[in-house]
Amino acid sequence: MHKHTFSAMKSVYTLILPLLLAATLVVRAEEPDDSRIVNQVVQTHDAIVKATGDTNALFLAFWDFDGTTMKGDCSEGLHDENGKLIYPGLAQVAIEHGLSEIYSAKGGFEQFWFDYTNMDARIGHWMAYPFIPQMLRGAKVTDLQQLSHDYFTTTLSNYLRSSSVRIIREMEHAGVQSHIITASSEIFVQGVYDSLAIPTNHIHGIQIRIRDGRCTEELIYPMTWNIGKWQRIEQIVAQIHQDQPDRKVYILAGFGDSYHTDGPFLAHIAKQELPAGKPISVFYDNTNAPAEYQGLFYQASHFATVGGK
Repeated sequence: MHKHTFSAMKSVYTLILPLLLAATLVVRAEEPDDSRIVNQVVQTHDAIVKATGDTNALFLAFWDFDGTTMKGDCSEGLHDENGKLIYPGLAQVAIEHGLSEIYSAKGGFEQFWFDYTNMDARIGHWMAYPFIPQMLRGAKVTDLQQLSHDYFTTTLSNYLRSSSVRIIREMEHAGVQSHIITASSEIFVQGVYDSLAIPTNHIHGIQIRIRDGRCTEELIYPMTWNIGKWQRIEQIVAQIHQDQPDRKVYILAGFGDSYHTDGPFLAHIAKQELPAGKPISVFYDNTNAPAEYQGLFYQASHFATVGGK
């Protein structure tokens, strides 16, 4: 076989392997809530089409990422109950690849982690979360995109939730388009596009301004956590209306695992009045909901990962 042909085949195999693995394990790993969730979404989709007669409508679902679509946190990494590192996050990987002007490749991550965790504890998420992409100022965007894609392909895709991947696939088959809405850096999370088979323009996170192909510290609002997630969803829907004015847009489902970070956008989705059927907001945690969210969410569980990790 010609070496260039072999190289091309190897590249294709590397790209499709995570998808083949996910497709195989999702079938085996159906969890108790999966079918109920998919059935409600599909029934609502079909009821709206029947009630309105509109076969050109666009149906959407919005997913939190860290903890909901993936086990652990793609930026911070994952530790077990004893504090042992299971996988490093992309913040550490990016620093160790020399992509931060603030923190050195050798030993810089420890200083970053000290700064980041203290910022989070003493000031709050609103400053800590955007600090992750901001500390990458000066880095080439193409370098970060390649690093993120490669790390998802080789490592992080193993930690995608089998249940989430399965639901995304089945909703897509039924005509419901999934978007990611996350408080992680958008540049990081967009690296999952091959593993989840979701286009990058459907993956939304904390954004920074790009100038001359390099990251800056300038944030683009809204910041995608707490109420900012719902504000970003409204922007996405408004953009669809602008680009495709003849299409109706219906949000059928939301998925999250944090009352603080995801509660507002899940509540907005759950409270919608649709032409027919009911939206569903799925919450992956069995803790008691705060008073403002009582009775709004479908509480579900999921444990298996694509890679059995």
